[in-house]
Amino acid sequence: MTHPHPFREPACVLPAFLIAAGLLAASSAHAGSFLTDVPSLGYSPQNMDRTVNPRQDFYRYAAGNWLKKTAIAPSDPDVGGFTLLAHNLDKQLLTLIKKAAVETDAPKGSPRQQVGDYYKAAMDDARRYALGLKPLEADMQRIAAAGGTPADYGRLAGRLQDAVGGSPLIMVGAMPDAKDSSTGVLILAPGAQLLEQDEYARPEHQKLRDLYRMYIVAMLHGIGDPIDAAKVQAANILAMEAQAAGAMMTPLQQRDPANTYNIMTLDQAQALVPALDLRVFLAELGVAAPARVQVVDINAMKALQKMLTERSVDEVKLLLRWFLLAGRASELGRPWRLQEEAFTVERKGLKTPPELERVITQQIGAQLYHPLSQLYVQAYFPDATRRDITDMVGHIKDEFATRLRSNIWLDEATRKAALEKLGKIDIQVGYPKEWIDFSGLDIRPDDHFGNVQRANRFAFQRQMAQVGKPVLGNRFAVATKTTPIAVNSAYNFTTNTIDITAAILQPPFYQPDADAAANYCAIGAVIGHEITHGFDSLGRQFDPQGNLRNWWTPAADGQFKRRTDVLVDQYSHYEILPGLMHNGAMTVTENTADLGGITLAHAALKRYLAKNPTPDVDGLTADQRCFVAWTQMWAYKARSERLRYLVSVDVHAISSVRAVAPLLHLDAFHEAFGTRPGDPMWRDPKRRIVIW
Repeated sequence: MTHPHPFREPACVLPAFLIAAGLLAASSAHAGSFLTDVPSLGYSPQNMDRTVNPRQDFYRYAAGNWLKKTAIAPSDPDVGGFTLLAHNLDKQLLTLIKKAAVETDAPKGSPRQQVGDYYKAAMDDARRYALGLKPLEADMQRIAAAGGTPADYGRLAGRLQDAVGGSPLIMVGAMPDAKDSSTGVLILAPGAQLLEQDEYARPEHQKLRDLYRMYIVAMLHGIGDPIDAAKVQAANILAMEAQAAGAMMTPLQQRDPANTYNIMTLDQAQALVPALDLRVFLAELGVAAPARVQVVDINAMKALQKMLTERSVDEVKLLLRWFLLAGRASELGRPWRLQEEAFTVERKGLKTPPELERVITQQIGAQLYHPLSQLYVQAYFPDATRRDITDMVGHIKDEFATRLRSNIWLDEATRKAALEKLGKIDIQVGYPKEWIDFSGLDIRPDDHFGNVQRANRFAFQRQMAQVGKPVLGNRFAVATKTTPIAVNSAYNFTTNTIDITAAILQPPFYQPDADAAANYCAIGAVIGHEITHGFDSLGRQFDPQGNLRNWWTPAADGQFKRRTDVLVDQYSHYEILPGLMHNGAMTVTENTADLGGITLAHAALKRYLAKNPTPDVDGLTADQRCFVAWTQMWAYKARSERLRYLVSVDVHAISSVRAVAPLLHLDAFHEAFGTRPGDPMWRDPKRRIVIW
């Protein structure tokens, strides 16, 4: 699926790497102010513009009235199904949070106590203001007193990751070993960046770099640096960050396991960066030195060594001090939180900043994801929905199995292996069978900064507990991506599992007792999308157990690539803004899944209708309603800043492209709307591809 990330929170860098590396196919929504008048969600003929000829412009035919009447909220970068559902969801969550905050008898460590006390501390703006920079003073002093030895740099990088959730030098995390997914491996990843890689270098982002430089100056001056010195320091910081970003792999390169699966001993990793003591780094985080590690980006490690040896100690400490301040600015009081807010608003082209209540609601959802999810599921997620979607999952999965058996381009060896993998995909709906126990996490009603740090540490220690040991295997447990309160559905390559969250099972994706054509071609297509992720350009590199292993014959591999190359070419021709072309290579896995998803959903719908025929509704056949529902699900508007950001970093196509592009390959779409040669929506049958 798809979506978000504004000013990147350092604590989210490692999970973000997992998404970029393709080990999780996922999506999420972003913060903004609450909408007071949310347009209706879900399939509706009223969202169509029937004055438009569907053969000329199917997007506006299917969603034209929605596009006319729906505006981007002043505090949002875009608007679409995900955004609008996120507004509704966050209102529900805030209701639960406020209720928990007024309870006085919730036991210590219970979901209600943790959620309620986190909210009370976070909303205490007066206390944040009174504290000023005190929460950062000890770490600021630690940086100032440090030298430039390998042990000093290792200690500071470890301390920053513990205090802020990240470090600009190096990051450590854990994930399943790609070639033995039952066991966890320690990951050494590049340092966190506060801008995206392209934003440090490409000419079209010069305005943003100027804005970022002014932001650094304002923040450094705010903590007491003379304005002239702050200007020089800002230039140095930006140069060091750009140097590091330039050495890192691109998002597309990160998606190839061959580039990131670099297993070596800790001593071999240390040889890449002798200027930073890795054992001291790990010790500062309380992590035992493992025998083997995975170095995600070898060139980035070498570039770190170059920077640490060529830059003065004072310059490196300047970078660390800046990262500490910037990484926690949003948790501080005025003026630092307001400076960070102003930068974010300008960077994203917003009209107003997000409301604090909504920011805190999403922060609780990110840090206390299972405690808040438990409250949400109890209040808002009916068992009937879980049963209905579980049945639909079975129908979509059966349809895929049928199509694999009859697939004309798969050879028998690959067909057999594909059916085995499909049979072992474990798909769960709504919420996990077992919740993660958060009761040991100390959340206090008067210590927001401490709550954030303790929650980060709790999550980090859970990660580290699986290094060299059996993977924990918790479901619905990737913060902001697969938790029950994330608007998403996600396939995990290393576990061969799919989590369909409770939050996504509502309009525009699903509506109980609604038209089967709409539900199958909305949430059914989402389910099909996730299932086919196990067989796309990335997912097919993993076997039924989630291990990195090539189970494709060369002949099947060639047939698959010939088909996906057509998608790469098709999507590379979409112009998103003047001169800004889509990246078909970077989005090919998601585009393949979109095509697979709507193909499976439509086929499963036809099978369902054979037993449960339905009449035309609103003058539309079931096929026509199916394709309109798909397009309405992806109806979308965005500010230009958001579009440039997404094209730069997102592995999904822009939603308005997703709304139509895969349909052009389905014969049933062309038959349903009578397209013919010369129509803008026509695609010659020779150029249509069938993958699954």
